[in-house]
Formats: sequence, structure tokens, C-alpha cells
Amino acid sequence: MPWILRFAIGSLFVFVIGAVLIAWACMSTGWETLSRFALGCVTAGAGLIVSALSAMLSAMTHKSWRRFSLGLMSASILLFLALLIFAKFA
Repeated sequence: MPWILRFAIGSLFVFVIGAVLIAWACMSTGWETLSRFALGCVTAGAGLIVSALSAMLSAMTHKSWRRFSLGLMSASILLFLALLIFAKFA
């Protein structure tokens, strides 16, 4: 497995950390929830954007891993859209 694809998968774990921060903010009360929610959105968004860009670069450079890379990129984009929709209604 190419290193850039491993980096893309690792970036999905950054998204998971951001999603946990968002869930923690949704369960809490008080002013500190705003900072947790904002930090979670930034962390999750950055993880998904880096994951999508890394998977795209991997799909262009490693032809044998193209299908997996494009699937990972599609999942990253769909998760990012779901994050945007959630942030709009939260």
C-alpha cells in the first residue's frame, strides 16, 4: 500500500476525533460547547479535505490502487457533505 494512501486513511482518523468533539459538544451545556463544536467542525473538516486530496493524488499516481483510492475519496466527500448538513442544523 502506498504511503500517501496510508496518510489518507490516517486523515480519516482525524475526522473521527473531530466527530467525537462534535458529539461531546452536542451533549454538553454552557458556553464551552461553542468552542468544542467549532473545534470539532474544523478538525473533522480538515481531516476529510486532506483525506480526499490525498486519495485523489494516490489515484493519479498509483494505478493499481485506483479503485480503492477513488472509493476512499468518495467516502470522504460524502462524509464532508454530511458534516456540512449537520453543522447547518445543529
